[in-house]
Amino acid sequence: MNAQWQDKNKFVRASEIELKLELAADATGELLQHPLMAQARMLPDQGGALHAVYFDSTDCALHKAGLSLRVREKNGCSTQTIKAERKTRGFALDRGEWETPVEGGLDLAAATGTPLAALVADETIRSNIKPVFTVETDRRAFEIRRDGATIELALDQAKAATDTGAEQFCEVELELKDGAPSALFALADDLADSIPFRLSPVTKSERGYRLLGEADNKPVKADRTVIPTHASCAEAFQMIARSCLSQIIRNEAPLRRSDDPELVHQMRVGFRRLDAAISLFKPMLQDRNSKAMKAELRWAGKKLGRVRDLDVLIARVRKVDDKNHGLPVLEEAERQRAEAFEGLLETLSKPRFMRAILKAATWIESGRWLTRRKPAILAARDLPAQDRGIEEFSRRWQRIRKDARQMADLDGDARHKLRIRIKKLRYGVEFFTTLFPGVPARKSRKAMLDLLEGLQDMLGKLNDIEVGRTLLDPSFEKSVQKAAGYTKRRERKLLSRAEKASGKLVKAEPFWLSVP
Repeated sequence: MNAQWQDKNKFVRASEIELKLELAADATGELLQHPLMAQARMLPDQGGALHAVYFDSTDCALHKAGLSLRVREKNGCSTQTIKAERKTRGFALDRGEWETPVEGGLDLAAATGTPLAALVADETIRSNIKPVFTVETDRRAFEIRRDGATIELALDQAKAATDTGAEQFCEVELELKDGAPSALFALADDLADSIPFRLSPVTKSERGYRLLGEADNKPVKADRTVIPTHASCAEAFQMIARSCLSQIIRNEAPLRRSDDPELVHQMRVGFRRLDAAISLFKPMLQDRNSKAMKAELRWAGKKLGRVRDLDVLIARVRKVDDKNHGLPVLEEAERQRAEAFEGLLETLSKPRFMRAILKAATWIESGRWLTRRKPAILAARDLPAQDRGIEEFSRRWQRIRKDARQMADLDGDARHKLRIRIKKLRYGVEFFTTLFPGVPARKSRKAMLDLLEGLQDMLGKLNDIEVGRTLLDPSFEKSVQKAAGYTKRRERKLLSRAEKASGKLVKAEPFWLSVP
């Protein structure tokens, strides 16, 4: 919700919830002619030419602390704005914001009572704060009422500029003024049916910092999901799914600028975690919309698989082949990897992919699964998430123990399926960490996670051998085995370790059964 108030320091503090959508410059006409825009009320006072100057220290201390500081001029009036990112970022931008009118430029005294205060109290930082880039924006603003909510739509054609470079871009900001956040996503979903939007985590300030060489291209790992003890399955699923989709989106943005293998890996992990979450809450996700969404997400994540498999093979050859005997294998793998990565980038740029990600966000926030009145679905939604965890963990644990006991007799396909079951149970346990509090549960949970992860790692390495042998053309099969060290001896060694890890795992105590 957009709560805001005036405080004793004469600045307005607000909690800003908005969706940022990237749009091609030549698609603005399509947006303005969309039927929904005919119902919108123009906001001339909110639009027009905006000139913003962003400030930071020489070493970008504010940016590194998750803060931005700008002075924006419009119609001769200037407003200073401080924004603070939440520690956990979702796919909707949810930021603390402090505004105050200023005259004559920056007013650091107005930082009192904001997260910026501690930084500017340091004289070294304070004395180094200076203009670092500008953002010029031509804004057209509209108010749209949807499902009892008031939403401000801003169409921005903008340019971020530093002394050494500039970037032009076009984006739409949907900001919730009042009402339920689900209305924000429903509006975005309706617009995206005919307009190629990309759900974007990139703010205007981030574009400026990117020009300064301060782009955050680091791979984004999964956030810790904090689920209240008495949360329902519906509430828990939304929290978990938001975290998973956020991991996908926040790795996709830098992946389109960098071919870092870890970005590929973490984006793929995001898809895998989301698939595991859907599986975990399957009883309440039985509608056609949910099933179609699951299929579309699997399509969206599929191209990551081959790139990731080739990354694993390349890393293995580089690690093992210290005398470069496998150079032809490495060159062929890198050639195919470059080709596969180009295919991945093409997929990320397809309207179908962009729609799939945006529709996934809408489905999580306002999908039909939230409103179906069928008794079984209602019961599944309202069931305490902790009860669901106990039930589903027990069912999966029985199957895993059964297969683990037969480890010596499992073929490659059966081991691969066991690895997937272990991974899904491990993700589930990680999702539900806060639902099983207390020292005894924490200790036994950690012990089980260590055992699950250990066996998953062994089975993963065995699967790498299976996949790696056939990843390149058949003519390379023997060369790959030699260059990557995929020998029968290594396979036997990994199998022996997997059998030992299985023996320890089957003796583990299910921590979820000790909950009062």
